[in-house]
Amino acid sequence: MVEILVALFLAFAVMWALIVYAGEEGGWGAWPVFALFFFAMLAGGIWLTPVGPPLVGVYWVPFLFVAIFIALFRAAVPRPPRRKRRKSAQSSVLSKQDDLSVAPVGLGVLFWLILVGLAMVALFRYAISDGSVLQAS
Repeated sequence: MVEILVALFLAFAVMWALIVYAGEEGGWGAWPVFALFFFAMLAGGIWLTPVGPPLVGVYWVPFLFVAIFIALFRAAVPRPPRRKRRKSAQSSVLSKQDDLSVAPVGLGVLFWLILVGLAMVALFRYAISDGSVLQAS
């Protein structure tokens, strides 16, 4: 279960680096991205071939490789353009149509499918092993 702590630490480190250095926005909007990073790092780290020195019985280098890959991938994705509300020329009150164009978008079905899929991949790896993740294979 130390793998979970390694993935959790690296997910926090990647999110912090993206918020501080890449100019991402933090706050409550970062939690879905953090959850996605955590499960991707956990699933990738326990399925990759173990390399490097073990730390408390866990080969942490595969987790680091996955963390770097995800951080670079997220940093390379361009930000969506910011939408601005337009005021109608006739009045200073925003119309209902203008408000609809800037409504926040919730988490989609694809996000939840990916999150559940990554969690199942990690659980499957733990289920097929003999109590511990097969790190020395």
